[in-house]
Amino acid sequence: MAGISAERQENAVINAINAHAKIDSPITILTGTTKISNIIKAEKYTGRQVGGSEPYTDVQLFLKNKTTLNISLKGESAPSLAGGGLSGLEQIVPGIAKMFMKAAFNYLIKIKLKAGDKVPDIYGKINEFHKLKIIKGNVAIGGPIDYMYIGSMDPTFRYDPKSKILTFTNGKFIPVDVYSKTHELYFRLRARREDQRFDPTAKDGSGTPKIYGKSPSKGDSAGRIVVTDKVPSAAKIIDVK
Repeated sequence: MAGISAERQENAVINAINAHAKIDSPITILTGTTKISNIIKAEKYTGRQVGGSEPYTDVQLFLKNKTTLNISLKGESAPSLAGGGLSGLEQIVPGIAKMFMKAAFNYLIKIKLKAGDKVPDIYGKINEFHKLKIIKGNVAIGGPIDYMYIGSMDPTFRYDPKSKILTFTNGKFIPVDVYSKTHELYFRLRARREDQRFDPTAKDGSGTPKIYGKSPSKGDSAGRIVVTDKVPSAAKIIDVK
């Protein structure tokens, strides 16, 4: 359902832009204090990450001066801000995801979690130096992105033909540098399947702890790392140096 919702959101944004740009090109997008001018069309991004995962970029805006802007679209509820898991993060800041996995493993050993126990979700705060890099991404992972659009999965808008301004009324376009400066970011490690449990011996090919054992029902043999800006009040947050 999440994939269907994301597709609906992307199509709605693209269709809203193109419906008016086709007639009044170029047009301007306005949300809050963010204004993007000289837009002649919007298209869905068709590339992938080098590892085959979903790219950072969802939609591209093409401007009259031949500039292309990459946009990442997210929902309002605890959005995952970076995709591709450990391998994708390693493409951006080599070593950082593995560092988080090792820190998470050491924490679980410290609290005496035993093999076969359920693993609690673990969060790791991302330092200021790496925040913008991780949010922006790079070419290898289908970026870099210029703006994030965060809003309803069913975007609404109004258009003023006199000013050629398209205003999105239940979502915001936010420049990535502004987003990075105004939000704390965290890694979140969680199980892919409910029946995955702690395996202190599980490691990947580089020797990094995988933490999770195989799912008996589905066979998944690793957890999932995402980047988020929201952390539950009772969550355990570890430092990622």
